[in-house]
Amino acid sequence: MNASALPAAFASPPDETATAILDAASRRFLHYGYSKTTMSEIASDCNMSPGNLYRFFPSKLDIAEAFVRRLRADHLEELRSAVDGPGLSTAERLRTYFRTKLRLAYDRFHERPKAYELSQEILKERASFATEWEAAEARIIEEVLDRGTAAGDLVLPDRARVARLLQDVFFRFTTSAIFFEGDFQTLAAELDEVMDLVLDGFAWRHSGLVRGA
Repeated sequence: MNASALPAAFASPPDETATAILDAASRRFLHYGYSKTTMSEIASDCNMSPGNLYRFFPSKLDIAEAFVRRLRADHLEELRSAVDGPGLSTAERLRTYFRTKLRLAYDRFHERPKAYELSQEILKERASFATEWEAAEARIIEEVLDRGTAAGDLVLPDRARVARLLQDVFFRFTTSAIFFEGDFQTLAAELDEVMDLVLDGFAWRHSGLVRGA
């Protein structure tokens, strides 16, 4: 998936100077952390004055948001590539999607903790970004459900709503607390059990059975 296929909000800055600033800031964020990086240091790395830097990014938080958007664009691309694998059934696409999402979060938490912390800070400070991110992920899930419905695997009239509900169901596997509970394989096995319950529910609905009161 190329950059033009990504949601516009998650694309990299088109301006070459802005991109150079973001590259310099990214190196500092990943090495020193967000709180220990200053605008003056970023400007110095780019051989420009702090005043010129502010012409491109009004604040350090704006640079941090651009940094996280770049990470999220890569994340979205990996999720979409995972579910677009050839020969996958609807059940396999759903399982692969949430397993991939878990792996990306788990790896970032353990291998790139400063990037993970910065992502969480942006999600907290900029609610609109969190909303955009959830919607972008939900669209990928909805596309999987659309394909499953078209193939006759699912009976889901409101697939957009179901995509959001699936995000709720698997929210536990995106929170940092779970990453201390075990290694990736242990957590993935638990995720698979939750997915089995979800797929059982889909199969029940597909059979036309009605849940009792």
